[in-house]
Amino acid sequence: MRQAGEENGPKVGIFWLIPAEIIDEEDVLLYAEQTLFNASHVDMFYDATFEHYVVWDTIQMMFPELKNAEYEEFPRGRVTFTAKNYPQDGTFKLMADVKILRQKECLLKIKQIFNMKNHKIEVLRDAHYRT
Repeated sequence: MRQAGEENGPKVGIFWLIPAEIIDEEDVLLYAEQTLFNASHVDMFYDATFEHYVVWDTIQMMFPELKNAEYEEFPRGRVTFTAKNYPQDGTFKLMADVKILRQKECLLKIKQIFNMKNHKIEVLRDAHYRT
């Protein structure tokens, strides 16, 4: 059963930071997100039901400039959520390439997209997401 306000609640998902010279005049944050209601849920752990390599095909169709690029070429990351008693508690884990973690504006945008307000946030460098 979906809770009222779920679409405005915490979200999980994946993202990329595409450099300005590729798509636009400034860096572009591309992402795929989903509510906790639609996320994969095991015990207290919520994660997206999709992976970077799968979503990349859709991204390439939306942005022809990326048609010859591989999904690992650009800084990327993932947001997961852990909660014992959601909605009373919860912690986001924001795992990303250090190139993303160094950009304050980008981090603020990610926090907004995944609706991280009202919850703790653990920011982690992740070797898996290194470019």
